[in-house]
Amino acid sequence: MSYREVELLAKVLFEVVERKVSIDVAFKRVCRGRCAKGFDERERLYRLCRNFVSDYVKLLCYVGSRRVSYRKLARIWLKGSLPELAEPYCRLSIPRWLYERVSPLIGEQEAVSLFEAFRERFWWLRVNTFRGSEEGVIRELESEGVELEVHRELPYMVRVLRSPKPVRLLKAVKEFRAVPQDIASAIAVEHLDVEPGEVVLDMCAAPGVKTSLISMLSGGEARVVAADVSLRRLTAARHLLRKLGIPETSVSLVLADSASLNLRSVDKVLLDAPCSNSGAIGKDPGVKATLTPGKVELYSSTQLKLLSKALQLSDLIVYSVCSILPEEGEEVVTEALSTFDDFRVVPHRLTKLCSRGYPGYIISEGVCRMFPHIHSSDGFFIARLVRSPG
Repeated sequence: MSYREVELLAKVLFEVVERKVSIDVAFKRVCRGRCAKGFDERERLYRLCRNFVSDYVKLLCYVGSRRVSYRKLARIWLKGSLPELAEPYCRLSIPRWLYERVSPLIGEQEAVSLFEAFRERFWWLRVNTFRGSEEGVIRELESEGVELEVHRELPYMVRVLRSPKPVRLLKAVKEFRAVPQDIASAIAVEHLDVEPGEVVLDMCAAPGVKTSLISMLSGGEARVVAADVSLRRLTAARHLLRKLGIPETSVSLVLADSASLNLRSVDKVLLDAPCSNSGAIGKDPGVKATLTPGKVELYSSTQLKLLSKALQLSDLIVYSVCSILPEEGEEVVTEALSTFDDFRVVPHRLTKLCSRGYPGYIISEGVCRMFPHIHSSDGFFIARLVRSPG
């Protein structure tokens, strides 16, 4: 244990808990390129911070109070060998309310497997066929020493099993021939079955990864209207789309709140809605430190407004969220369908790759849920809503 490590951990945890930023943003703010002498040391310190933040709930259980300073928590954690804690949510370092909400839905044993899987980050790459062929990019990744697994249904998606360097530093990634994108995110876009010539609305488009996949799957021949409420994020999306080689004529970027969009009807809508990110704990363990029931309730309300608007704009809507909570999945869709009764949930051909929705909901058989311990993915919910003919 060193004073420098204690200070680094304490400051990163402060940023995550008090400023409510991701572990990546927190580490960049605190480190600022000065916390380590070289690349290997920086990566070691990043992993140290990530594991510390992931154990935050466990530490609170151990000390029995939230009034302990972040420095003291850091010193306790660096000493190691915390005793085995009785409560499963403490052992798993998951907020008690979250554990108690999910466990009855899938069973305690399954819940333990789910939350244990969040300790690991699963890396997937999407081959960007605007910049290279599937075979060529895969060979390039393998030549860099990457061990990978090609998805059996979506050959443009590969899972990184082991890499000699951080994924972001792989040559194919740096040169935009491969794009970090979770398999669940890709399956959500596949639910659109986008065709050349169609007009597709991406309601919450930034940072543009799903927009780029919509364009890629149509060979650049679909027209994508990419809307987002944030100018900063939309600007970043514009830069990303250019780097990925997306034809500029195929995407129109629109700065707007999609809940009040005034558009004529479009062929299809993708609503990857803002959410709690409870399904992304594997990517950002800081989610566990800041997620509350109140935040989930707020997101659920926003999701319902956005979905209600989407159902007014098209005959086919794909709704998705990176969440393991029914309040943001099954319950939002069920509530929307109670108002828009001319729509129904229609399973997609890739639904066979998913788990069913949570039991007790009328739509459960037709929707897609993906879990890290089953699908090596983020926790995700996907529903395909289609207007009934006539």
